[in-house]
Amino acid sequence: MGGTIFAIAKSRDGYLWLGTEHGLVRFDGSDFTAVPEPLSDGRHAGAVRGLVEDADGELWVRLDGPRLLRYENGTFDDPVAKFGLTDAAFTATSQDTRGKLLVWGPKNGTLRFQNGEFDRTSACDDMNGIVISVLDSTDGTLWLGTRDAGLYQVQNGNCNQVFSEVRLQSVNALAASEAGGVWIGSEAGLYLWEHGTLVPLDLPQQLRRAQIFALTRDHHHNLWVGTDHGLFRINLLSRKVTGFLGSTAGIEVSAIYEDNEGEIWFGCGRTLQRLRDGMFASYFLQEGQLNENGGPIFVDDAERTWFAPVSGGLFFLKDGAIQRVSVPALNNDVIYSISGGDGELWLGRQQGGLTQLTRRGDQWVARTYTRKDGLAQNSVYTVVRARDGAIWAGTVSGGLSVLRNGQFKNYSVDTGLRSNAIFSAMEASDGTMWFASPSGLVSFAGDHWTTYSANTAEPSPNVRTVFEDSGKVLWIGTSHGLARFDHGRIAIPDDLPEALTEEVLGIGQDAQGFLWVATAHHVVRVDRGPLLSGTLSEKDVLSYAAEDGLLETEGVRRDRCLVSDSSGRIWLSRQHSLAFADVQAADGYRWPASVRIDSVSPGEAYSPGKPLDVPPGTRNITFRYSPTALFMPGRIQFRYRLDDYDQAWSQDDSLRQVVYTHLSPGRYTFRIMASNALGAWNGPETDIALIIRPALWQTWYFRLLCAVAFAIAIVWLYRIRMLHYNERLNRRFQDRLAERTRIAQDLHDTLLQGVLSASLQLDIAQDHLPDDSPARPMLGRVLQLMRQVTEEGREALRSLRSFNSGTTIETAFARPPQEAGLTQSSTYRVHVEGGPRQLMPAVGNEVIFIGREALLNAFNHAQARNIDVTIEYGSRAFRFLVHDDGCGIDPAILKNGRYGHWGLAGMRERAEAIGSVLKIQSRGSGGTDVELTVPAVIAFADLRVRDSWWPWRAKKDYSKVRENRQPPP
Repeated sequence: MGGTIFAIAKSRDGYLWLGTEHGLVRFDGSDFTAVPEPLSDGRHAGAVRGLVEDADGELWVRLDGPRLLRYENGTFDDPVAKFGLTDAAFTATSQDTRGKLLVWGPKNGTLRFQNGEFDRTSACDDMNGIVISVLDSTDGTLWLGTRDAGLYQVQNGNCNQVFSEVRLQSVNALAASEAGGVWIGSEAGLYLWEHGTLVPLDLPQQLRRAQIFALTRDHHHNLWVGTDHGLFRINLLSRKVTGFLGSTAGIEVSAIYEDNEGEIWFGCGRTLQRLRDGMFASYFLQEGQLNENGGPIFVDDAERTWFAPVSGGLFFLKDGAIQRVSVPALNNDVIYSISGGDGELWLGRQQGGLTQLTRRGDQWVARTYTRKDGLAQNSVYTVVRARDGAIWAGTVSGGLSVLRNGQFKNYSVDTGLRSNAIFSAMEASDGTMWFASPSGLVSFAGDHWTTYSANTAEPSPNVRTVFEDSGKVLWIGTSHGLARFDHGRIAIPDDLPEALTEEVLGIGQDAQGFLWVATAHHVVRVDRGPLLSGTLSEKDVLSYAAEDGLLETEGVRRDRCLVSDSSGRIWLSRQHSLAFADVQAADGYRWPASVRIDSVSPGEAYSPGKPLDVPPGTRNITFRYSPTALFMPGRIQFRYRLDDYDQAWSQDDSLRQVVYTHLSPGRYTFRIMASNALGAWNGPETDIALIIRPALWQTWYFRLLCAVAFAIAIVWLYRIRMLHYNERLNRRFQDRLAERTRIAQDLHDTLLQGVLSASLQLDIAQDHLPDDSPARPMLGRVLQLMRQVTEEGREALRSLRSFNSGTTIETAFARPPQEAGLTQSSTYRVHVEGGPRQLMPAVGNEVIFIGREALLNAFNHAQARNIDVTIEYGSRAFRFLVHDDGCGIDPAILKNGRYGHWGLAGMRERAEAIGSVLKIQSRGSGGTDVELTVPAVIAFADLRVRDSWWPWRAKKDYSKVRENRQPPP
């Protein structure tokens, strides 16, 4: 562990600290951890000579030489450097009566740390020795024990040597006495100084010869003395040794400490041991042990606890002393059962029948009833005194007898009982008598017997004992476990813990309402609430063993082997001892348990009270924790929750760590609490706030940036696709334009020129014909046809070359087509939005064809009075709209077209050919809209490549909106 233990102390955060010859050791209840370098400068602590926790919760560590350490909130600092202490060494540390630190050094004398600084308390400049122990008493006296100069007293600023007898030698330890004096532990033995003199002590020889190393007072007014021959306990009121722990090899106790839970810790050389008051205390006869007990128990109205060993005789326990009842007839007989009331005691005996004890002065007078007096059988296994004074006696095999007014009345299988063997008897609150027998549970009320069996398909279990609790619930101990009486049947609950499925020998109830059950191999305490509701779990059942002071767990098969007295204490009969448990006085069991969070990983070093910063990207967090209470840590349960993650508290758990996975960035609060050794959740809740910082990829701005980048990528890919599509479409347009140009050239250079030449020749020929020639009219008709063919060819040529690089759409639609037949009453308007831009030639041709077809429909078929043409040069598209207020188009014709007419179909085909969208809508109230939308990358000849990639570089301009109104011709 670290060598000899010189000092022990407990800090406020629940750690037990050991000062050893090789350094500082920390104990958390399960593991020991060496702390070789408490300070950041890397200096080794060396031997730790003293440990003191002051009233402010600071732990002071005294090292060899002029060195002190201070521990607070999980960190150490150097008070020597911080407060500028100058001393050659510090040789003693202690607490004053207010819990403040006292430290002694040869230069400054005694220093007290208060209000955040060190104050000089006493100097004792005339002192000859080195102080190694300090004690501050309630009357203001400061006692200083030296290594070789005896004891000094500092009072009202005066320092006086009390005595310097040689036999004191080194004064290693001091403790306050009840009368204002001081207990002195020296290498020459233990002494008491009171009222200016040494008080004679009646000490055992071992303590008189022992060297005293440590003295500690506990809260029960005991003085614990650590010696080179073991550990002694002295009652401070009686000044008698009441306990001793040692061995034939000898135990050297060098340090003693009582923690706030009442446990006594002591260092035996290199080992740490502890003593605590368990739930149970045991009693034995005389100086040895009670060779055999194993009998019944009864607590009378005078708080005497009666018990009868299996070896014979009757005893009672009163004020901690065991006495034997001197009744000759009882000494050689075994007593099976004890009951009583109103100053009487009734005994059921193995062979002697039924005996009544009454007290006359200091003597007990016995009267015995046997078969001669009408008793059913002399072997009485159970006896109970009813509230009406009747005595019920259940025999081993002879049935039941009831004694009223000196007369017996017997019951057996011949008079209603199903079995003549009776194991136990009790009277319920309603006056019903209940009996346990091998045949089941038997009741007697109104002179009527009823037997009840268990709700099981197996053979009915034996009923060993019966007990009614404060809630008037009848509990039954059977050979198959614990049961209760429910609606006329013995109900054995399902899924009972293993301990409650054993044979139940005794049942009782303590002052807090818990049930106590003695089984064949266990002693357990059960929470009645969950047991009645059917929700009993392992955490609702506490099993007691040797660590609780119960030296024996083997059950005793006797009626009333477990009883509770009027104070709610539980009494148990064991094979070799008598044990009792006082739940209300078990301080350590009831002490609230708080939780200390030892570590959180991953994360920075955890400091209580500060939010914990967790590294970015953390998904899993492990919390490790321990109870601050060191009293029976194995009994402590934990429940926890992580706010904003857990919906409710966890199930009770004894594990000391929990791992959370798949955590998202954010703020969380981890909450945890612990139950005490009795299972009560009376401790405070421990909280720790933590912040999980998001990694870069978890931040909102990174996700927004990704969303924007994704959107840009989609737009960019769309634009790339449109650019490639535009390039393919432009190539098609160029091919078509080249083909049209070639056809126009061929038409102009060949067909039209030929027709014109032939027409000229015919015209010359006609001029040479006489006017009355019969061929002249025929030639005139030929010339007329040729002129018609020439005009049609020129019209076709104009259509092939109708749109060129110098033509704009608004110019093409500046005047309505002559062939449209516009009337004087019709109004024709052209609107231009946006700055005019040059269209691709093929696109412009198709727009003109589609526009003319729409205008012809409006002029010739719709009989419109107002026709509006809108031409919009947008940043994203070219838009051409023809709006009229005519009669509209029939929906069937709009959908399928008119037979023999190809205008609408041709418009749609031309629109699809240039990758545009054509919408034709006919309103029910009259009028038609023909809207053509061509993407900008397809329509405009001047659109640059970068405009197609980055949509924000081309901005829509509606600054120029022109209207061209033409009156009808």
